[in-house]
Amino acid sequence: MSLCPGAWRSSMRLTRSCSRLFSTSSYLSLPHATIRRRIGSSLSLDCVLTRPLSISACLHAARSNTEENAHPEPTKAASAASHSPISSPPASFSFRPYAELMRLDRPAGSYLLFMPCSWSITMASHFMHAPTSVWLSNLGLFAVGSFIMRGAGCTINDMWDAKMDAKVERTKTRPIASGRITHGQATIALGLQLAAGLVVLLQLNTYSIILGSLALVPVTLYPLMKRVTNFPQVGMGLAFTWGSMLGWSAVAGACYWPAVLPLYASTVTWGVAYDLIYAQQDKTDDKAAGVGSMALLLSDKGTKRALVALSVVWMALLVYAVQAQSPIFPSFTAKDGSTLSLHEWVQLTFATGHPFFAASWLATVAHIYWQIHTLKLNNRMDCWAKFCSNRSVGLIIFTGLAADYLYQWANSCNTHDKKSELPSEKT
Repeated sequence: MSLCPGAWRSSMRLTRSCSRLFSTSSYLSLPHATIRRRIGSSLSLDCVLTRPLSISACLHAARSNTEENAHPEPTKAASAASHSPISSPPASFSFRPYAELMRLDRPAGSYLLFMPCSWSITMASHFMHAPTSVWLSNLGLFAVGSFIMRGAGCTINDMWDAKMDAKVERTKTRPIASGRITHGQATIALGLQLAAGLVVLLQLNTYSIILGSLALVPVTLYPLMKRVTNFPQVGMGLAFTWGSMLGWSAVAGACYWPAVLPLYASTVTWGVAYDLIYAQQDKTDDKAAGVGSMALLLSDKGTKRALVALSVVWMALLVYAVQAQSPIFPSFTAKDGSTLSLHEWVQLTFATGHPFFAASWLATVAHIYWQIHTLKLNNRMDCWAKFCSNRSVGLIIFTGLAADYLYQWANSCNTHDKKSELPSEKT
């Protein structure tokens, strides 16, 4: 490649003005593309390799090219590529929306679903004198099932209520209502959850499998109740506490209805009570959406009275259910008509009654009194906190029932050991 003298002098001045980045010989030895890359696309090669222009003209051309490159005119190909789905990288899968759909980020509901199951399993184990292995295995199985089925129930609820949830401040960010999950994706997720729940259910006996399958009826109908009635909390209670029947049949093979029916009625009433507290958060939005709720039907004073009445009923029914399988406190009169001493009565209470449940029942009464007395119905944060505090209610009751069962089991083991230590008769 040859250059005219004028072009040579211009190129030399230009290289010196660029802080001597390149020597003249290296400039000429590099190919066209390399020179463009080394100098920069903003500097036109025509300044160097063609006309003998002045340095000022070259710099002016360089500034012009810089401005054009900073704001390039979009071509048709670039415009088409920007609108092409291939041009943007595919969105990566995220489990978070599905976790929110199942309410894994808010496990309070799963605990409340599990609590009636734990009561029923423990009462049935006590009633049947079942070994601890049966008691613990069923508790573990129902704990897993509670988280799965609560997630399935929430998925069904969100699919039914997507349009309503979008209008409610507290629920408008839910995955389906916000558009992060489509109805098709939610259907697939629901199918997987129901399949997992079926796997858990198939671990139980046939009686329990049939009884557990029937739970899908109230679970499916509950989201519809707010559209046709002002008592959707009743539907929630019927669906959410089904485990109080299922837990008993899982241990005993069938339900002992004199104890199971009052237990189920007790847990349903409890569910209505804490869901009434939960519904206080959505009073304004529910009224605007035109859906039914006991929170809208009752005044603030009426709500407090309803909570007191519901609490009295469910605590009385729970005592009746425990009494149906064995006496909470035995009579001071023995079977032969003689009067028991205080020491004998205490021994009989621990042997045949439910002394620890009695203590937990009294503690629960105190907790419920505090819950209702301090409840601020027009404070969303306080309503949520009081709703979540029902986990403590369930745990207190479970602790008392479990202590009675374990005491009975330990006492039976000691009796068996003493009998085995007796010398056998010689024949």
